[in-house]
Amino acid sequence: MSASDGDARQDITAETNQGAVSDFVVIDRINQCPKLASLRSINQTLSSLLNSEDSFVAQIAEVIRLDPSLTTRVLDLVNSIFFGSPDEQQVKAVEEAALFLGLNRISELIIATPIIEDIVEFGKSAGHLERADFWKHSIGTAILTRELLVAADFRWKDESDYVAGLLHNLGKIIMAVTFPDEFGRICKGSYANTDEACEAERNMLGWDHAKMGAFYLWNHHIAREIVEAAQWHNDPASAPTHPELAAAVQLGDVLVQASGIKGIEQNRPLTRESWPDLPGWEILFGERTEE
Repeated sequence: MSASDGDARQDITAETNQGAVSDFVVIDRINQCPKLASLRSINQTLSSLLNSEDSFVAQIAEVIRLDPSLTTRVLDLVNSIFFGSPDEQQVKAVEEAALFLGLNRISELIIATPIIEDIVEFGKSAGHLERADFWKHSIGTAILTRELLVAADFRWKDESDYVAGLLHNLGKIIMAVTFPDEFGRICKGSYANTDEACEAERNMLGWDHAKMGAFYLWNHHIAREIVEAAQWHNDPASAPTHPELAAAVQLGDVLVQASGIKGIEQNRPLTRESWPDLPGWEILFGERTEE
């Protein structure tokens, strides 16, 4: 393990609140979490492209980008080869990963992984997870994460901005799969804001969904800035190296919720007047208040 990987593990596991479940149980459950499945429609579209002689890698990459779990698996497979290498050697762009893997390997990923509807069988309470809503919210946040960074004059040379937005709430799926009963009880609650919802998660499990998602992504060789954005998207000022990326994810998340695409959030969307009070707004725009 490289020094940077050790630092990442320390970042993710530090300052854990004492909850009803110990760190060791949470880590063990996440390590046993099955490969996340993809939406049936995404699989069907990809299969058609892969079987066509007229398809281009760019088209295939565009479809992969629409699915948080498939994006994770593709980047995981590529970067497992680079595990232990410096971060700059990691593949962060979906199209680059698709080129590296080849069409046959992508096809194998689709065939070998069950569709997302099958996750409901993994624990009786997994039904609390509305997968289509989660998917729509993830796509919206990914798009707005990129747009907000452009608006704030921050430019990313690869796709880590889009991927960070796409995967920001992956921890909610991890929580639903690994702790279905507890996740079901959390979903029954009503929370004034994201902080209150995350506090309920920590009180019950010791970790919130952001930390669970970050650990899962780190454990699957996803680039560090994406892991960091997942962990700190609700508290971007605490992100140690790329607060602007975590800030864009936070604002993208809030704006998508405000548009009516809540995903599987239990908290009430923030009003427009509250957006400038978010840490993410301060990081990206400072005192700027124009549209």
